[in-house]
Amino acid sequence: KTILLVFLVYFAVSCGDSEEMSQNINNTPQIDNFDWTIPSGLINGSDNPFPLAKDPILFKASEVEFLSDESLAAVVYLEGEIRVYPYLYLNAFESVNDQVNGISYALTYCPQTQSALLINNKFKTDNFILRASGYLLYDNVILKDESSDTYWSQMLVQCIKGQHAGEFNGTYNFVEMTWKTVKNNFPDARVFTISSVSQSSTNEQANKADVKVGDLVYGVIGRSASQQFATSEEVKNTKIFIYHYDDFGENTTLLLDNIGNKQTLIIGNRDDNYITSYINDKNAVFEAVQNEFPIVMRDSEDNYWNVFGVAVKGPRTGEQLASPVGFFALFWAWEEFYDDFNFVN
Repeated sequence: KTILLVFLVYFAVSCGDSEEMSQNINNTPQIDNFDWTIPSGLINGSDNPFPLAKDPILFKASEVEFLSDESLAAVVYLEGEIRVYPYLYLNAFESVNDQVNGISYALTYCPQTQSALLINNKFKTDNFILRASGYLLYDNVILKDESSDTYWSQMLVQCIKGQHAGEFNGTYNFVEMTWKTVKNNFPDARVFTISSVSQSSTNEQANKADVKVGDLVYGVIGRSASQQFATSEEVKNTKIFIYHYDDFGENTTLLLDNIGNKQTLIIGNRDDNYITSYINDKNAVFEAVQNEFPIVMRDSEDNYWNVFGVAVKGPRTGEQLASPVGFFALFWAWEEFYDDFNFVN
């Protein structure tokens, strides 16, 4: 009896220890590739994807109506073709998946931050279809690729949840301009409209003191093109080069900056309502060209370049300059995502 009593006491204590250990294990946070890389408290919304917009039917610009002259659009030049995505029609989707001659991309737009980005849908061995996920980070759209179950912050250009967490995606250049500029200069461009997808199918230069939180500004992310991964702290401390329309006059203006160890051309015109950026890959000397839009600059080798960074005359005819990651967003949104800013002096 004594032996049996000792055994029962030992068994009870052992079970208690085992249960306590089990509780401790169950209460230990589990960290894996499907956790958010940023504090989840900063994310609002829910996993409720927007309608899918894929392979849209596009219409000729000269035939498109019901857009005001002041309406903004993302204008894409790829493989010699111009495609136009008015933001007014992107609101219902926030991401449109399209392709030109095998180049697959998503044109994304976030109405809250007024930011657009042209994302390369080919990532490693995956071919993404990006949709607005329903989640927001600092009121900026988080995109989801359902096939890889990954989530991407638009303004960080980075995966923040899933198997590619911490990695950056590639982007293509586009130029934001008004509908007036589009229809007056590119009447044959193909345009995304409200009928493109069936929704039922699922004067002084600016400085820090002058730029207001509600201003729409063009920012270039100052990281090296070879950088493929970064921690959230490293991303937060990335230098952002900010350009305000007040940095550009009524004439076409060309600015130079060293961004990501590359000499970068910032070209813009306040009246024509565009700012864009290109890498000076051969360290040529560039100057702005006036009153010949869409030609906007000329280099020291007598090449003439249009607003899409394509040489239309000269020894480099047909070549297109590479671009850094740059896009428009409201300044308060830039301040939410990044801490280090460079303004025009």
